[in-house]
Amino acid sequence: MPDKKAARDKWIKLGFLGAILVALLVVYLLQSRDIEVKGWNTDLPAALAKAKTEDRDVLILFVNAPPSATARKIQQKIIPKPANLKAVTNGNFVPVTVSLDGGLEADLAKQYKLKALPTLMILGSDGTERRRHEGNIGEVPFRQAFLEGGQGQQ
Repeated sequence: MPDKKAARDKWIKLGFLGAILVALLVVYLLQSRDIEVKGWNTDLPAALAKAKTEDRDVLILFVNAPPSATARKIQQKIIPKPANLKAVTNGNFVPVTVSLDGGLEADLAKQYKLKALPTLMILGSDGTERRRHEGNIGEVPFRQAFLEGGQGQQ
């Protein structure tokens, strides 16, 4: 009898360990994928062309590939807030998320002189930089200081 109990306990432990490994794998896969923000483009050249054609500013969120925890927070918790979505729309922006393979060593990171990721940037329709914020940003600063207060400023 003790052998059957020991064997059963062994299988229960192995099953529990297997469940933990599957859960960790799922968490890893979910964290390593890019996040798409509803209504945000992922093609920078297309966003720049659209902004030029429509005479609108471009709102760019540069992130690592895969996005860091800070970038995920901005993408999942800051941008989707209704007041922030409204500020993007009312601010007449063409929003785009740029995922940089290679991080700060990527060609685009060097082109835009990025020093940290994530970086939020507003470019005028002519491509000139108007505003930049590096790193984490809160909900209200994103809307008030960056979107609403940042238009037309260097």
